[in-house]
Amino acid sequence: MALRGLLTLVRILGALALGFLLFAWFRLDGPGNGAQARDEQLAAASADGIPATARGATEAPFAPAMRSAIPTPLPVTPTQATLARWIGARYGVAPEAIAPLVAEADSLSRVYRLSPNLVIAVMAIESNFHPYVQSQAGAQGLMQVMPKIHSQRYQKFGGAAAYLDPVVSLRVGAEILRDCIRLKDGSEAEGLRFYFGGGPASDTYIDKVRAEQHKLNLVARGAHVPTAD
Repeated sequence: MALRGLLTLVRILGALALGFLLFAWFRLDGPGNGAQARDEQLAAASADGIPATARGATEAPFAPAMRSAIPTPLPVTPTQATLARWIGARYGVAPEAIAPLVAEADSLSRVYRLSPNLVIAVMAIESNFHPYVQSQAGAQGLMQVMPKIHSQRYQKFGGAAAYLDPVVSLRVGAEILRDCIRLKDGSEAEGLRFYFGGGPASDTYIDKVRAEQHKLNLVARGAHVPTAD
C-alpha cells in the first residue's frame, strides 16, 4: 500500500510539473507574445523590401530616402541588349538583369566623357558582373567600392541603406573612376591605375580593362566576338 501511494504521489507531481511547463511555454513564448512580435517584425521587414537588420534605430532615417533616391533603370537600346547577351554568355549572368546596368554604364560614360564601354569593362574586371560580391578588404559591388571610405557619395541615394543596390554601386563607382581620371589630368590609363590602387600589378589591371573594353566595342559594332578567351 505504501508503495502504491508513493507511485500515485509521483504521478501527481509529474502531472503538476508538466502543467507548469506548459503554462510557462504559453506564457513566455506562445502565440500572442514574443514569437508573434518577432514574426510581425520579420513580416514587416519583408513587406517593404528592407532587411530586418536595416530597420534598427541607426538605419531607420535612411529608409525613406533610399526608396525615393535610388534611380529608376534606364530603357535598353538594341545595341545595349546585344552587349548584355554577350556579357551573359561570357560571365554566366542573366542578360535581362545585366541589360539595365549596361544602359546605366553607357549613360554614365557619356555624362562623364569617358571612352565607350570603359565603365562596363571595369565592372567586368572588378566583379565579373556579380553585384553582391565583396573582397577581403571590404570592397563591395559591381565596381568594388569601399563603402565606408566613400560613404559621403552614397548620401544622395539614402546612405548606408543603398550600399548594396547595384545601380547605386555602379553610379558611385563610375563617379570615383571619373574623379581618378581627372586627378590624372584626363589620362584614362593613369586614372585606371589610380582606381586600382597603383603598385606593380596595376599594369596588368589596365591591360585587362582595355582588352575587355576592346571586345565590348567590337560587339557593339556587330562583330562576332568569342565569349571564351
